[in-house]
Amino acid sequence: MKKNVERFCRWMRLQHYSKTTINEYQREIKRFETFLQTEELEYNELQMVDIEDFIYSLDVSERTKNRALSAIKSFYRYLQSRGMIAENPAEKVRSIRTRKKNPVYLTENEYKLLIQAVNEQSRGFTGLRDRVIIVLLLTTGMRVSEIVSMTFENISLDSGNLYTLEIIRKGQEMDYVYLSRKISQLFEEYLKKRKAINTGSNSVFLTYRLKELDRSAVYRLVKKYFEMTGIDKKKMGPHVLRHTFATTLMRKDVSLYKIKELMNHKNISTTERYLHVDEEDLRDVVEKIDI
Repeated sequence: MKKNVERFCRWMRLQHYSKTTINEYQREIKRFETFLQTEELEYNELQMVDIEDFIYSLDVSERTKNRALSAIKSFYRYLQSRGMIAENPAEKVRSIRTRKKNPVYLTENEYKLLIQAVNEQSRGFTGLRDRVIIVLLLTTGMRVSEIVSMTFENISLDSGNLYTLEIIRKGQEMDYVYLSRKISQLFEEYLKKRKAINTGSNSVFLTYRLKELDRSAVYRLVKKYFEMTGIDKKKMGPHVLRHTFATTLMRKDVSLYKIKELMNHKNISTTERYLHVDEEDLRDVVEKIDI
């Protein structure tokens, strides 16, 4: 099995899967392999129920279970396409239905406080880097993986001095992200400092040790500024800022279909999550009742 897992990962790299996806799939398949060894099962002689037993044996969230199932399904599809197995035991295993939750986001006052904190507390090259990353998350809805994988080849400047970012989205599709005039100016300031640093790396964002920035570093810096501002949410990561971007556009009456494209959602039903109302909306409604 080990050799076939290596082949599968090599195939994913050839298909330009993101490093994050490849690492996650490797981790989940390794966990699956451990289960098979414990149960004394052969990976090429499994039945559907064996896959289900593994998924339900995991002491993790429903979302993580579905991610494990996705990795296993992809692995077995690869094996079947190469004629290594006759039937795919994971093909008909259904994902676990998860409860839909309203996205966690920042109010207008909260994200303005966040930007103020970043502007006041950030110093030097890494401080400017933090400002750019926070602002990109808030004003473009980019995913962390899309930010940390950005290289200089992904950047273009039009005749109006506005920046466009060409990024690889989920599913390995190329897409464009457009920066406003104000954000383009900040991005230009950062790029000048970044290009003055010769590291041999083509990555746009670097750590203070001048290494390529990774996802965990972005999570840490976002959480740091949340705590600095006193913002306390159920979740304290970069995805909150992506949700804030979409919610802010919704509040400004931007078309649901335009938000769908900007967020790179495959289905409009995903974007419809931002049609939620919050406590402030509900309070405004009840104030309309005059007695």
